[in-house]
Amino acid sequence: MVVDTVDIKVGYSCNNDCFHCVIADKRRELLLKTGVADRTKEEIMQHIDEAGRDDAKSIVLTGGEITIRRDFFDILEYALSKVETVVIQTNGRMFYYEEFAKKMASYERANVTIAIHSCKPNVHDWITGSKGSFKQTTQGIKNLIKFGMKRRVGGKLVISKKNMNHLMNTVELCKELGIASLNIAFPHAMGNARLNFDDCVPRYIDIKDEILRTIKKSIDLSLHLDLEAIPLCFLPNYETFASELRLSEHTVLKDLTHTDRNYTKVRQTIAKRKGVQCKECKYFLICEGVWDDYEKGYDISELTPIPQDKPGEYLRDLRLLPSFKIHPVPLIERNIINTTISNKRINH
Repeated sequence: MVVDTVDIKVGYSCNNDCFHCVIADKRRELLLKTGVADRTKEEIMQHIDEAGRDDAKSIVLTGGEITIRRDFFDILEYALSKVETVVIQTNGRMFYYEEFAKKMASYERANVTIAIHSCKPNVHDWITGSKGSFKQTTQGIKNLIKFGMKRRVGGKLVISKKNMNHLMNTVELCKELGIASLNIAFPHAMGNARLNFDDCVPRYIDIKDEILRTIKKSIDLSLHLDLEAIPLCFLPNYETFASELRLSEHTVLKDLTHTDRNYTKVRQTIAKRKGVQCKECKYFLICEGVWDDYEKGYDISELTPIPQDKPGEYLRDLRLLPSFKIHPVPLIERNIINTTISNKRINH
């Protein structure tokens, strides 16, 4: 199988300490066991070489926070020598410094995805655990765009109970900053999000209206929006805004603790859950359901099947989705039948 993307985690060190951080527990564990929470430059180069040998189209470099490494640009340049495109996932704070941002912008085949978790400075800073991070991140975005990265800067927002009521306003901020696209992700309750589950992870039913308002606002503003880990039954008439319908068919994930040779399959069949009622939904074969840890905290009876046109008839052609014309997705055959079905009883 052709490898589309290789996701390389260079380490867990970070200059933020996010309320929802999924790798915080791994960072603490590694530091206690080894005193080291990052890969060496040589280890990262080896993984980049493997991506090149696999003919991967792109590499995602993430952490932790990769931009705080002294060898950041060496790693970026080496990755660009092996694949067509490199994506840097970052909190963007280092781009506050103009010379750093200017150098980043000079790499024309590199894109950045910057975490911006609220339009309110105090809320963003609270979520990141770093006072002044909102100022540095937003100025970093402005600097990158000033130096020519306008179409290559995307945003990433993780939903939590702290920001779930002003998602639409954050979309407006992203447009003002000049961000080309925004991914809004439902929290994966691992790491800090697991520790803070009750205060962090909302119920889908409680964010549905704000999600739909946010989608409509993104359309009005012509800002590309994707929503990650939101079941299709919570996106009525906007199903193609689900980011899973755009994700690579074959992604290799190289974490510090393990490697998933086909993370796409792992995500769909192991990391996600559907309710027994989902078998009655017309979108059963194209929807991934919810993160497995969600059902540990909530009753997933809120997942409501979309009526089938005929009993047992599932939608397969993505062109038939209501929002395909305004927000098209790649026409990849999807047959997600092996997602784990919850064995919890449904409460009515």
